[in-house]
Amino acid sequence: MGFSIKNNTRVAIKEEGTEGTYEVPAAAGDYISPLADGVTLEPTKELLERNNLTNSIGKSRSRVGMKSVSVTLPCEAKASDTEGDAPEYGLLVEGALGATRSFSEATSGTGHTTTVINYDGDGYDAYWAVGDTVLIKESGAYHLSPITAVDTSANTLTLLVAADSSPSDSVTIAAGTTYYTANGGHPAISVTKFTTESGASWVREDAIGCKVTNMSMNGFSTGQLLEWSFGLEGLSFNRQQTSTGLYTPDFDDSLPPIALQACIYIDGTQIDVNNVSWSVDNTLGFVMSTCNENGKISARITERTITGSLDPYKTDTEVANYTRFNDNTQFSLFGYAYNPTSTTGEFEQCVAFYMPNCIITSISESDQDGILQDSLNFQATRGTDGTSEELYVTFI
Repeated sequence: MGFSIKNNTRVAIKEEGTEGTYEVPAAAGDYISPLADGVTLEPTKELLERNNLTNSIGKSRSRVGMKSVSVTLPCEAKASDTEGDAPEYGLLVEGALGATRSFSEATSGTGHTTTVINYDGDGYDAYWAVGDTVLIKESGAYHLSPITAVDTSANTLTLLVAADSSPSDSVTIAAGTTYYTANGGHPAISVTKFTTESGASWVREDAIGCKVTNMSMNGFSTGQLLEWSFGLEGLSFNRQQTSTGLYTPDFDDSLPPIALQACIYIDGTQIDVNNVSWSVDNTLGFVMSTCNENGKISARITERTITGSLDPYKTDTEVANYTRFNDNTQFSLFGYAYNPTSTTGEFEQCVAFYMPNCIITSISESDQDGILQDSLNFQATRGTDGTSEELYVTFI
């Protein structure tokens, strides 16, 4: 008998064809590489107490009611090793937000400005959508920005963040994958955790019918590695010893970005901060049935809240953050991180987020080594008319 070692653990995620029906890992690409510390797969059961008179002050054995399972998967916040593809953990991001789309690499048209990119012909009309972050590959001066408008009549993309100068004609626009908030479509996920010592047999732990209840961005602090944390809740669980179903994982070769040259923008203007964090919290509603073996048929996400914090520095020349708080003024929040290449001004493996409509929910004072900061808590909303998506996350 071999004792289980944490570093011998393998974790796989797979979308379920039928919610609540376990999907066994079927390929090397079903595996993800979560952080070693913080991975949990915790089954729970509801005990139904029997309060009978038995001529004793002791308890009769309880019956088991409904079962559930919770999962935590912390991951490096890195892009794919192929530009524009979904990251290896992309199913978790889709599970948190609900929807995804991809756009291919394209060649621009001519006559750009610092905020308007002309694309070449109607063939590109379906490539991009509002909320996508695009990478303009101007030689030696790459530029990242969310798209705030797509005009298919004029064949133009309007950028939130202005470039330092107008891009060249026929500049390349990189491919990307964007995840964004939706009312439905959140996939049900089977999470599988293998622990093996000898490689001849292993223990397989299953979390079945999982929905993502939390997605948090952590580590967006000066000089730190960016990380995600995903929390899931499932319908049922299983654990068994087996000798089948294990594959050698095929992980992304990409590297997680460091929060250096990782910029934050409010309303398209860069601000200096030391730390940014945010989280998506989903409320689950369960479809229950007395006829079901476990009582729960399926789960739907019925409510979503997106909140965060940031700490811009205070100055003695303006009170913009206080005014936004006091007037409940909407503002956009955009941030990105990437890995520099060997060419100055060029980079790859980008991770970006964009919240078009935020409000400051509280403001207080903090300090960084004695330098005063506005400690802001914010909430991302759907805007005044309730029609704008709250969050877009793009991988390039």
